[in-house]
Amino acid sequence: MRRITRGLVTAVAVLFSTLAVPGTAQAAGPTVQSASSDQADWSVIRVRLNYSGGIDKVTASLRPVGSAESEAPVATVTDFTQKYWVSSWEGIWASQPVHLDTLGDYTIDVEATNTAGETTVQKNAGTLHYQKQPVITGFAVTPAEPDIEHRTVTATGDMVVRDPSTRETVPLPGATVDLTFDQNDDTTAVTDDAGHFSATHEVTAGGWTFAQYNGDLGFATSPWIDVRPKAAPTRFVLDDSSFHVIAGDKVNVTGTLQYQYGTEWKPLAGVPLEMDYKDCTTCSPVESTTDANGRFSFVRSPYGSRSVYEVAFRSYPYNPFIQRTATAQVTVAVTARTQFTEFTARIDKYAQLEVTGSLDLIGRDTSDQINVDIQYSANGTTGWATKKTVRTSFGSQFVVERLPGYTDGYWRLRYAGSTTKDIQGTVSKSLRKNRALTRVKDGNASPEPVYKGRTITVKGVLQERPVGTSTWKAYGGKKVQILFRPKGQSSWYQMATVTTGTNGSFSKGFTARQDGTWVAVHLYPDSKHFVGSGREDYVDVL
Repeated sequence: MRRITRGLVTAVAVLFSTLAVPGTAQAAGPTVQSASSDQADWSVIRVRLNYSGGIDKVTASLRPVGSAESEAPVATVTDFTQKYWVSSWEGIWASQPVHLDTLGDYTIDVEATNTAGETTVQKNAGTLHYQKQPVITGFAVTPAEPDIEHRTVTATGDMVVRDPSTRETVPLPGATVDLTFDQNDDTTAVTDDAGHFSATHEVTAGGWTFAQYNGDLGFATSPWIDVRPKAAPTRFVLDDSSFHVIAGDKVNVTGTLQYQYGTEWKPLAGVPLEMDYKDCTTCSPVESTTDANGRFSFVRSPYGSRSVYEVAFRSYPYNPFIQRTATAQVTVAVTARTQFTEFTARIDKYAQLEVTGSLDLIGRDTSDQINVDIQYSANGTTGWATKKTVRTSFGSQFVVERLPGYTDGYWRLRYAGSTTKDIQGTVSKSLRKNRALTRVKDGNASPEPVYKGRTITVKGVLQERPVGTSTWKAYGGKKVQILFRPKGQSSWYQMATVTTGTNGSFSKGFTARQDGTWVAVHLYPDSKHFVGSGREDYVDVL
């Protein structure tokens, strides 16, 4: 057997006699972690060392697997270079491809010397798998930068078998090659008679693409190629970017999502989008997905005087073929509505009105002071006149008492609104308030004059005029109070209460004691009648 190596390989067994005692190592020397064939090239020896300081020299001796440690090596390799560091105290050294005359597996004995001259010898450090090796060559992915209109890529390569002793390769037909796209999408291809394979894939995410062979001849892998999709610029084209609506109405934001290809802008279909308040702190987006024409639609119910929304891409799913930084801004002004949520009116026996009301603001939150008008109309349709203006605030109840009223007519509340604050005015429902009129007809105190101690008779007829009529009629069976005001005084005194007959008449006699004025009054009517009185009659007492 010829014992030669490429480069600095010798077959001098005498060299072994200069090595340290087999199987032993100086305490301060490098530590041999492992030795093996390099995965990419089985004829290359790969040695992993743990050390301090630096490494001055690495030597590997090869002998057939199963041979005694004392057997002379078939080759000695010294042309090692450091490939990379694992850490600051650990690294990988690799040789040039080794040339041996016979294929097979060889035990690797390693000798490592540091820069301080301290040497370690490690027997049985690993195995060199010196065999014909399957290799993937010429691996490529086209295009390596797919774009939105060309998403399909093609991975190609060749499977060969390399003889380590001659470095010659021959095609490997019928081999199954596993290909990985988008980092986790797997497919397979089978090599043709020339060892060539090819596979296509529509890229969804991009990333590392590679090929692997794991067959009877062993394992092989290709270089990893980073497939990077080109992201096309995008833009939102809104049909309208500003709206002015009434509170409670919905706003429909529509538009088209487009991407740029070359100098042309085209619709972008099937993309999830969202719209939410711009710079929101509590987000509640509405969502939409573009249709085949790139169209989208968002429906929202705005709140507040002014809202600014932003149309943007959803955070998921990721699409590497488009730029996702484009946004569009939508401004919505809202006219607030108002509504009277409470309005009651009550008219008393003296035709005085008591009004209770409350006005709510819809679509906005504010406690502004406002003016509410209390209005009257005789017919409830025209001639509305403001009888009192109340200062209040939204959402607050107000009460107005003793408002001079009318015996019959319609009442309502009105808020004029505010153009400066963009608030609509409103009016309440109208309420008709009335009572039947009462009067004392032919009221009279007689005789006059009268002598002191004689009788004064007060009489008359109580009548009513029902609501909606112009005819007076007798009001029988009701109480009438007879009042007297002495001459020179301002106070009235109730002298008697009488009950009217069926024809509404009454009569009552009193002893004449002093000069004064007499009057008959229906002073305590029911809830459907007003107070009514007769004429005041002054009587001299002689």
